[in-house]
Amino acid sequence: MSTMPAPADIGRRNAIPIIHTSGTYYEVGFDVGRTFRGIIEDFLASLADLKETLLPAYETEAGRAAYDATLASLQENFPHYVRELQGTADGARVPFHHLMLLHMDQIVPKAAGMGREAGTNGCSSVCTNYEGQVLLGHTEDALTETLNHVYLVSAHIEEEEPQGKLGTRSEGFTALCYAGHLPGFCMGYNHHGLVYSINVIFPEKVVAGKTPRHFLTRALLSAKTMEQGQQILRDRGTGSADGFSVNMSFTKQEGDHLFHNAEVGPTVDGNESPMSILTISPGEHHIHTNKFLRLTTIPEESGLCMDSSNHRHARAQDCCPPETRTALLALLSDTHDEVHPFFREGVETGIVKTVALGVFDILERTWTIWMKNPRSSDSLITLPLLFTWTD
Repeated sequence: MSTMPAPADIGRRNAIPIIHTSGTYYEVGFDVGRTFRGIIEDFLASLADLKETLLPAYETEAGRAAYDATLASLQENFPHYVRELQGTADGARVPFHHLMLLHMDQIVPKAAGMGREAGTNGCSSVCTNYEGQVLLGHTEDALTETLNHVYLVSAHIEEEEPQGKLGTRSEGFTALCYAGHLPGFCMGYNHHGLVYSINVIFPEKVVAGKTPRHFLTRALLSAKTMEQGQQILRDRGTGSADGFSVNMSFTKQEGDHLFHNAEVGPTVDGNESPMSILTISPGEHHIHTNKFLRLTTIPEESGLCMDSSNHRHARAQDCCPPETRTALLALLSDTHDEVHPFFREGVETGIVKTVALGVFDILERTWTIWMKNPRSSDSLITLPLLFTWTD
């Protein structure tokens, strides 16, 4: 029987695969790589940024030095996550350094003098904290090649000995992942009750030899309390290499439901991350995009990402306040701004598409995911938030 070749453009698929896996860090990584080998291979083969920027930067003396210094720091502080990524590379049968470069997406090119357009990721997050409406909504915006190259990882990790600077032995989480990336960089939750989403930020200066944001957000999936979350993000002794924002809630916290937004900057001086934390109390909401709202003394790159962030914040002022689930979804699915909408189809200016939209309902303990715009499509799946594993 003859087969037809797959079309080059398959459109926006209304599908997302999930793996349930248990084992050591390496074993979990291997299972992810083996299971999603086709998706990872397709993503790497199509990713212009890897072929045109990351790999050429890696081949320069300065780029390779930045890569080696950063990897050495990771092997000292977070060797278990390096093993996890090695497992993914082995399982998918792709070169390890190709995957690691995805986690140094600003560090290596900047060291090589090959800066990228500050618009390779996006994301908008909304924390809604009102009576009966305790929600975290998030659009996952990424390079256009990332569309249809995402999956969910539900993992339970166990090691016999404490791992890394944090002494982690066990983890349980479910997270949305870009193909070939460590969990934690998009949105997800852990079995201790942490729910969170990430917004990337593009400071002018990033620092080789420090901890890439992908690894700090990966470590955040192990946090049991807000105090531990702050400790992970502060990363005393090393500090963050680049910039990002975390929107989070520790749902097992006693008392009122609270959200926290943490802005984390690059560790240009010293050995711990600059950080600012805002608490969103009952009766409040908060919107965060891809710019610093409080760490404003840190210079940021101009360009697409900053323009888009400014447009989204301006548009939010014209929309109904996201005080309900309906209003939150209306904002995150908004396409009124034809150049810089909240929900990006990729036909606008730039190289970014919204690859998924998620809403965590803290009171209902659910995570609902859309792969298409909620204005014209039903949600694909609603997952229960399972806070069941114990130490």
